[in-house]
Amino acid sequence: MLKSIFTLAPQLKENFTLIPPEQIEHADLILVNGDDPIAIRRWTDLRQDNELLSSLMLTDNADLVGTASTIQRPIRVQKLITALEGIIDQSTLDLDDDRSAPSALDILVVDDSFPVRKYMEHKLEQLAESPINLSFATNGEEAIHRASRHDYDLIFLDVMMEGVDGYKVCKQIKADNGAYVVMLTSKKSPFDKVRGTMSGCDAYITKPPADERLVDELRKSLARRKEQFAQIARAQ
Repeated sequence: MLKSIFTLAPQLKENFTLIPPEQIEHADLILVNGDDPIAIRRWTDLRQDNELLSSLMLTDNADLVGTASTIQRPIRVQKLITALEGIIDQSTLDLDDDRSAPSALDILVVDDSFPVRKYMEHKLEQLAESPINLSFATNGEEAIHRASRHDYDLIFLDVMMEGVDGYKVCKQIKADNGAYVVMLTSKKSPFDKVRGTMSGCDAYITKPPADERLVDELRKSLARRKEQFAQIARAQ
């Protein structure tokens, strides 16, 4: 049904892409069977992991009809089109609000050492010349998961971690969204730097990182973010 609607309504096809069920964790919008307890529980779990997840509730329950993002069965094509267009309009308003308001740099620090995470937290907050939002991951798997759900402006990534090492994490993150990645390592050999470059990292810094190197990467990320916003504004 959705494929047919997208064919009939080009403005929707430009804004929505259907993804297979096994990729539901990457969805921005889901249609939920509001009369199925299992579907409701699954929807609740997904919302806990992703607060920005949008949804349309499809239901026979007349008591729920009329509430936001709810469509009563039988599903009328025009009602569904109207609901999807409403989501597009709201997304456009949210984008305009985000562009007009100053925003902080979103930074992810990935390291399995608690002292290193605390050191980076202290240094980045001390050296940042603009507002920053700091997030942390303690291993490679968590870093990949976080980076797949959020577009970080800057990722500081440890190389030697249990499980998935930093090189593999960097390759995965770069393949997913091309985030700016700075690898942190105690290894100083030219071979290790080549491995870092081959994994796709944007910079390679040895521990403990010098203040001027951290400031330089923060400034680069801020300039990169401003350019991205400028490109969006020009496109609009």
